Amino acid sequence: MNSSLRWGIIGTGNIAHTFAKALQVAKKGELVAVGSRSLETAQKFGQEFNIPSAHCFGSYTDLLSFDKIDVVYICTPHPYHYDLALTTVKYRKHMLIEKPMAMTQLQVSTILNAAKEANLFVMEAYMYRCHPQTLKVVDMIQSGTIGKVKFIRANFSFDGRSLGPTSRLWRNELGGGAILDIGGYPLSFARLVAGVQSGKGFADPVEIKATGYIQPDTKVDEWSNACVAFENGVTASLFTGIFSDSDCTVEILGSEGSIKVNNLWRPDLTQLGAVEIEYTKYGSDMEVIPIALEETNLFAYEADAVADAILQGNNECKYMTWEDTLGQAKAMDAWRKDIGLTYKEDTTN
Repeated sequence: MNSSLRWGIIGTGNIAHTFAKALQVAKKGELVAVGSRSLETAQKFGQEFNIPSAHCFGSYTDLLSFDKIDVVYICTPHPYHYDLALTTVKYRKHMLIEKPMAMTQLQVSTILNAAKEANLFVMEAYMYRCHPQTLKVVDMIQSGTIGKVKFIRANFSFDGRSLGPTSRLWRNELGGGAILDIGGYPLSFARLVAGVQSGKGFADPVEIKATGYIQPDTKVDEWSNACVAFENGVTASLFTGIFSDSDCTVEILGSEGSIKVNNLWRPDLTQLGAVEIEYTKYGSDMEVIPIALEETNLFAYEADAVADAILQGNNECKYMTWEDTLGQAKAMDAWRKDIGLTYKEDTTN
C-alpha cells in the first residue's frame, strides 16, 4: 500500500459532499471513486469532485469491486449501514462508517466480528474525536487541570423542521430522530470524559434515565434528555433535539475548576463559535485557551487518522476503538429504550 489511501464513497448526500471536500485537503488520502444507487447521481457527484466517469458507479457492489480503492466511506441513511458494511467485508475493503455504525448493538457487534475475521479496518465516524480541540480537552483532564471530573453537560440540537416530512430525519424507517442522528455526540463525549477521568479511553454508563418526545405521526424522537451515571461517580446531563436551534455547548465541572467548549461538534463551522476552550479555576477569572490549527477542515483530521491507522497496519483507530463503538451502541440502545423509541431493526438481525 502507498503512503496515501485511495478512497471510495458510498452515498452522495450532504455528508458525502462534506467528506469529499475534506479529502481535497487531507494529507494522506485522495478520492478516486463514488458509488450510488443511480449512475446519473454518481456521475453528477463525480463531475463536482473531478472523479473520472469510469470511476463513478451506479451500484454499491460495482464500487466495491473496483480494485483501485483501499477504503470506503459509508454514508448512506443509518439503516443501510449494516448490510453495506457486511458486503464491504466480502469485498475486502477497509471502512469508515458514518455514525451510528448501525442501528443496534447486535448489528454493530456483527460488523466488528466480520471485520475482525477478515482482518479489516473499521471505524465509526465520530470526527470530532480526532480534532485538536477535543484532544486538548482530554489533555487537560489527564493533567488534572480541573481536578477530579464530577459532572458533564453536553448538548446538540438544531432545527430540522425546514427539511420537510420526507427528510430521513423525520422517517422512522430511515432511522430518523434526534438520538440516532445527533444524540450520539453528547453521549460519546460523556463516555470519553468519564473514561479519561479513570485513566481509560472511554467509560460505559451504569445507568441511563431519559425523557423525550416521540411524535405520534412520524414515530421518531423530536427531542430527548438523558441523565447518565458512570461507575467512577461521574454524572452527565445530555440533551439532543431536531426541532430547534439551541445551545450546543459542552461543560465539564471538576473539583478544582471547569472547562467549557462552545463549538465542539463542528469546529470547522466558524459561525458556530471560535475554536477555543474556556477554562475557569474556581475563585479566578475565566481564561480563554485558543486552539492552534494546521488545518481547519474537521473531516480532514478524521481521514488522516484513518490513514495513519491503516498505513500502520492497525484495524482500529485510537480515537474511536471497536470496544468504544460497541459500548456506544449499547448505551444508545439503552437511551432509546428508556423513552420507548423503536425501529424495525430492534426485532431483526
